[in-house]
This record gives sequence, structure tokens and C-alpha cells, in this order.
Amino acid sequence: MLRTITILSLALMLVSCKWGAGEKPKTAEVAEAPVLTSLKDSGLPCFKCHSYEKFSADASGKFSHAKHITFGVHCNQCHIIKAHHEINLNKSTCDNCHHLTTFAYANSGMPVNFSHQNHTKKYGCGECHPKTFQMKKGSTKITMDDMYKGNSCGKCHNGKAAFSSRDCAKCHNMAAVMKKDFSYPSGDMSPAIFSHQVHTAMFECSNCHPALFKYKKGGSGMKMDDLYQNKFCGSCHNGQSAFGSSECQRCHK
Repeated sequence: MLRTITILSLALMLVSCKWGAGEKPKTAEVAEAPVLTSLKDSGLPCFKCHSYEKFSADASGKFSHAKHITFGVHCNQCHIIKAHHEINLNKSTCDNCHHLTTFAYANSGMPVNFSHQNHTKKYGCGECHPKTFQMKKGSTKITMDDMYKGNSCGKCHNGKAAFSSRDCAKCHNMAAVMKKDFSYPSGDMSPAIFSHQVHTAMFECSNCHPALFKYKKGGSGMKMDDLYQNKFCGSCHNGQSAFGSSECQRCHK
């Protein structure tokens, strides 16, 4: 009897050692904030359809649920929840903390003002953020060329959904720029003087920008030889549409 018990004990030890050897080592789990962990196990109906992992992600430049929950903001403060319907965003909630009024972008020659209030009257935040613009101001690169291709602001400002992005004066305060003459230095002659006011009395901004000239002064690398080949100013100043570019004194005073 004793012999039988000893054999069974040895057999069980061998089996348990085999199982132990085949076990995979446990990986260290990244600790989550207690608030998020409690939500995961809270039985909220949100997570029956929505991914908790996506909800808890905290990526730079994008809206962070994790950060807002840590601040004590509850789902119902931001979302208008109706069972089996789309969870709409309460548009006034963001403004309560962030005071979203008008942003000024001054990284161009002509500063532009953007009004959140005007846009949120028609659209929800999720229609622009983060798929078109990241949440942090200035983190999304915006250029006029991109807009003309239907990107960034041009996604709506295409002349159909909203006024065209080529209608510069709608966003840019151009009064000061239009009244100012631009001076282009020349090596052998006096500077060439260009008047926006004179030209915009006859043409739209899009007639010249950006097909002929980049928006940044001096950014196009214009030379007189180019003008003689009917490029840049020479595309109009060819002696037919306007006085010829060879009439030096008309621009070089």
C-alpha cells in the first residue's frame, strides 16, 4: 500500500513539473489610472458596443477621453446619450472649459481669424476633429495649396458646401496689405514697386496666386529674364494685355 502511494506521488510530481515548464511567463501589465479601471468594470452600456481600448487611448494631438475622465468629467457632461441612437456631442460643453471663441492665426503675411462659434452652430466638433484637424492649435499644417486641393479648410470651403477658399477677403483682413506697396530690390536699378491695390481693382487674387506667385514675398524667385519669357509678371505684361516688361521705368521708379 505504501509503495503504491509513493508511486502515485512521484507521478503527480512529474506531471505538475511538466505543466509548469510549459507555462508562458506572465508579461507585466501597464497600470491604468484608477478612474479608468473602475469604468472598465462599471458595467456602463457604452462598452457593450464601443471599444474600451480605443476609449482609453491617449495620443498626442488628439482628443483624450482618459485625460478628461481624470479631471472628473462624466460621459453625460459631453454626450447627449439616447439609447440605440447616435451619441451626439453637447456643443456647449467644450466652451465651458476651453472658451472657444475666435482664434487668430498669424503665421502668414495676412493673419486670419477663425470663429469656433460660427462653425459649431452648424457642425459638431467630431466633424473636424481629429480627422481633419488635430485638437492642438497649430499642430496641423495648413497651406493655401492644400485648401485648393480640397484638404483642411478646403474640404468644406469649396464653393459648394461653403464659400470658396479662393475668396481671400472672407477670412483674411486684407485692407492694410492692399494699401501697402511692395518694394522689390534690384541690383543695378532702383527697386521695383508693386501695388496690390491697383491690381486687385482689376483681378481676383486667384488670377495670380498660387499659379504665378507663391504667397510669400520673394518666394517665387522671380528674375527679369523670366519676365521676358512671359513668366510671372510677364504673363500679362507682354505689351498686349498690359504694358511690356521691357518698359523698365513703369515699375522701377
